Amino acid sequence: MEPMKGDATSALFQRAARFAIQIPMRYRPAGDMQWREGYTENISRSGVLFRTSQPMPLLTPVEMLLALPSEVGGGDDATVICRGRVVRTEPANRLDPRPAVAATIAGYRLAHVQGNDPRRI
Repeated sequence: MEPMKGDATSALFQRAARFAIQIPMRYRPAGDMQWREGYTENISRSGVLFRTSQPMPLLTPVEMLLALPSEVGGGDDATVICRGRVVRTEPANRLDPRPAVAATIAGYRLAHVQGNDPRRI
């Protein structure tokens, strides 16, 4: 039997709203000093899919620096530092030569910088 729309079971399996927003970002394996560059493909409150020339292995803890436009947060533009874990990788495709990395967003904090320049954190 399929759950009815709006019942408690279907609420458990709903995904967070995803925003197809392509913005530059920086990321690094947790604890590394060197930030790497990537480009978001889509983002939600629970995760981000991004393209990069330097993918990471599954389950790698990761820190991400994102300068989010107002349409994501519903308020002003915001720069956030997120922590999460790599949960999926995808090979490059014919539209983009870079592999994709899907990472969870387990937590975040506002960064008091403009844009995604990690030297200003």
